[in-house]
Amino acid sequence: MTEPPTPDRSTIERRSRLGPRLDVGDVDQLRWLTVAAPVGLVLAVVLVAIGGFPFDVPMPTHALGLVEPTCGLTRGSTAIARGDFVTAWHYNPASFLVVGIGVAVIVRAVVGVTSGRWLNVTGRPTRVGWALIVVAVGALWIYQQTNADFIIHSRI
Repeated sequence: MTEPPTPDRSTIERRSRLGPRLDVGDVDQLRWLTVAAPVGLVLAVVLVAIGGFPFDVPMPTHALGLVEPTCGLTRGSTAIARGDFVTAWHYNPASFLVVGIGVAVIVRAVVGVTSGRWLNVTGRPTRVGWALIVVAVGALWIYQQTNADFIIHSRI
């Protein structure tokens, strides 16, 4: 019986960079994210306190009745901060993902600062991962377009 060929070093290195990989280390390799999450949390609280942006920031496509997958993320995240989950879903279901990632990053930062050990995520999506991302963004875009009138004309 013959042995399967052993992959060369470049193949092994390429495979190790694909897909998410978790490491626990002494250094925060995602410092930009560690800073961005609390800033986002503070902005969400400020937007809740002042009742949202004092002015509209519409995309040019809104004049045509078209929205993008990211439309409503700010208003949806602000609605989550207010505890209005139904409205958040109507603005943009991805708001829950954004807020969830933000909370996870803040928890990661608290654990990292207090313990000196940082959970670091590295890697790139595989082909299947990219396909799933494209399908998810496409589904979100279709959903957002069904809510275009609400997203374009409503305010928090």
